Amino acid sequence: MAFTQAAKRLMLQALMDAVVEAGWGTSGAATAGSLTNPVYTNLISKRLEGDSAVFEYALAWEGLGVRTLREIALFTRDENGNRVMLYRRTRDPVDLEVGMTVIDRLTVRLEEV
Repeated sequence: MAFTQAAKRLMLQALMDAVVEAGWGTSGAATAGSLTNPVYTNLISKRLEGDSAVFEYALAWEGLGVRTLREIALFTRDENGNRVMLYRRTRDPVDLEVGMTVIDRLTVRLEEV
């Protein structure tokens, strides 16, 4: 049985309501359960576009040297205020230098399997 468009929209809206921040890390290991050397950032925007939820956030590195971003994740907070990762994926590497800000976008779509 396939999900209806209305059901998909409700699930995407629930995900959007839950996500409060994004984060990035340096590992890029496909099976990792958390971000490596995490840096967290607030979302710039989240919205529904057709059958997808779109999340935009700013990526910046304020430390020393260059960091290579290889993974991104979306987070919520539990009842105690702790971060809980909802979604993580690897991505093409991006080298972030101090003072550089990149606006990144993650699109989530529900598909039948």
